[in-house]
Amino acid sequence: MKKALLTLFLALTSCMCAMAQRPFEGHFFCKELGVNLYINLYEETLTAPGFSFLGKMHGYMKDGIYGTWMITKCHIDGSCAHIRFSNDIGSDTQDVELKIKDDNTYAYHAIGGNAVRKAVGRKLVKVSGDMTFVRVK
Repeated sequence: MKKALLTLFLALTSCMCAMAQRPFEGHFFCKELGVNLYINLYEETLTAPGFSFLGKMHGYMKDGIYGTWMITKCHIDGSCAHIRFSNDIGSDTQDVELKIKDDNTYAYHAIGGNAVRKAVGRKLVKVSGDMTFVRVK
C-alpha cells in the first residue's frame, strides 16, 4: 500500500513539474467572453477542429468569438509569449502578448488594436483587446 501511494505521489509530482516547465501549453478559458484557447507553443501538435487539412499547428482560439483564430507564428521570451493569430478565412491577423500572471492565470493583450470580433445580433463587434485566461488543463 505504501509503495502504491509513493508511486502515485511521484507520478503527480512529476506531472506538476512538467506543467510548470511548459507554461505555454494547455487549454485556457476566458470566462468573460467564453473564449477557449488551446496552445502548445513548444511544438506543433494541435489540429483546429474542421481545419485538419492545415495540419498540426501551435494552437487556436475559438468559441465566444466569430470564427476560429489559428496561431501562425509564435515565440517565447521568458514569461511572455508573442503570438500571431490569423482568422479562419485568412482576412485578418492579430498580434498578441500572452503573459503569465501566476501559475494558472494569463493576461492576453492585443498589440495595435484588436481585430478579433464577436457576433452581436447581426453585427460583428470588436472584443476587448485585453482578456484574462485561466488554465483548464
